[in-house]
Amino acid sequence: MTLFFYLLVVKHAIADLALQPLIKGGDKLDLSSHKGYRHALDHAALTLLVASWFAPVPAAIMLAMLDFALHFWIDYFKSRYVRPRRLTIDDSHFWCVQAVDQIAHFTCYFVYCFLILL
Repeated sequence: MTLFFYLLVVKHAIADLALQPLIKGGDKLDLSSHKGYRHALDHAALTLLVASWFAPVPAAIMLAMLDFALHFWIDYFKSRYVRPRRLTIDDSHFWCVQAVDQIAHFTCYFVYCFLILL
């Protein structure tokens, strides 16, 4: 399961750092916008790819769907917190919020490892 967790962290870096900047337009706080959904879909697709190596396809699909939902809502609520406070990368509080965001995502991956064992 250590390899599974590691690959989920790698997919997280790919989806957050390499793919997310490619999503143009939209607003993660606007639930009718494509941006948040597209970003969560990138995470879900990569989770499906990784999970399919460790679990039967139906279980991998369920994990991908769970990852889509959890990733979307974690990012949405982070944006709802950050934007009204006008936090920027120059604010130390912004980085505390980012840390909580990343901890939430990695906690999800930790839980996925246990779900794969069931």
